[in-house]
Amino acid sequence: MLKSIAASLSAERAAMAFVILASALVGRQAAIGMDTAQGLSGLAAILGSSMLVVMVRTWPKPERIRVKAHRDDDYSA
Repeated sequence: MLKSIAASLSAERAAMAFVILASALVGRQAAIGMDTAQGLSGLAAILGSSMLVVMVRTWPKPERIRVKAHRDDDYSA
């Protein structure tokens, strides 16, 4: 249980760090000077990283399925 919580927290933090990093890089390049294609590509990078955060936060956890196992241990035949 604790392992699952730690993994989800680290995934959320990594995704948020990715958004901050992408925004900082695009902002720095925009301050230097970008043309229209570069600006649109930077915007797509920021939106893509933001969508990653949304997916990490809302992705459903896998459900466990109970399966009845049939053992065939009858060696008397």
